[in-house]
Amino acid sequence: MVPSSINNTHEREAIRRTWGQWAGSKPVGDLDNWPGWFGDKKRKPHVHQLQDDETHQHNSNSDTQQQQQQDKATRLVFLLGTQKGEEKVSKQVMAESMLNKDMVIEDFVDSYTNLTLKTVFMLKWIRQNCPSVHFIMKTDDDIFVNVPNVVRTLTSLTTPKVLTGNLICGARPIHDVRSKWYTPQYMFRDGHYPNYLSGTAYVISGDLVEPLFSAALSTPYFHLEDVFLTGICARKISVRPTDNFNFSYLTRGLSPCLYKEVAMGHGVLPSQMIKLWNLLNHPPSIAKCKPIKKSKLKASVPVKCVWR
Repeated sequence: MVPSSINNTHEREAIRRTWGQWAGSKPVGDLDNWPGWFGDKKRKPHVHQLQDDETHQHNSNSDTQQQQQQDKATRLVFLLGTQKGEEKVSKQVMAESMLNKDMVIEDFVDSYTNLTLKTVFMLKWIRQNCPSVHFIMKTDDDIFVNVPNVVRTLTSLTTPKVLTGNLICGARPIHDVRSKWYTPQYMFRDGHYPNYLSGTAYVISGDLVEPLFSAALSTPYFHLEDVFLTGICARKISVRPTDNFNFSYLTRGLSPCLYKEVAMGHGVLPSQMIKLWNLLNHPPSIAKCKPIKKSKLKASVPVKCVWR
């Protein structure tokens, strides 16, 4: 699930042309038979090879596409709000939605302070359209996702009620009105936020969709969506978010050797996303990679957390 600003057309297209191709590839339990990358003989095509396949896919009828969506083990969905003015959704965005059939647009103004609305709507949409889903990964549209690594990580989990990502502990509300993360004191009076996951990317197991959605509806609105959902609402239902070294809100170096080992990377521009994808699908580039220590994969410094 990718919350995306309504005007971020290039970001969405870059995702579709790169890691978004993994959506619906194979059942999650059949990873060994996935078309490989990282130097395998069968690998995902480079971006310039996609045009013919895309044309064929876009010309298929809607009934077939709907059935294919139901059969997919994984699915890519972009979540959008609307823009201010008489034309809430531009003709270009409507055309993009009709062409790709991977966008859900809700009737609220798309803004940073409304990200919490978008996230709650995400839970509502999943609840209605994917009631049997095992896991949901929420990511920003400047995230490069290594889908096979994410699936491997999730299929190895045996515990219920999974809420995992880059854990942030002991964060204090920022009362400086100039800050992007400004929080008025009347909205949050405690000295520290509850432990929460960075909103850049996190994973929710399917058994938490209903409890988190119910908690969100009965909790006073808070504009920082990651604090609200993975911190405040999670604490309300007695679920502890956990840290996963594969996730980091800090920007990673654009190295294919690094990205082939982790789940995601943040702050990747559309042009960088395409370049990285092509490098990951270039066997000579991957062949040069040397083993990377696990400690080097985490872009942020581990913090000992106290349960809040």
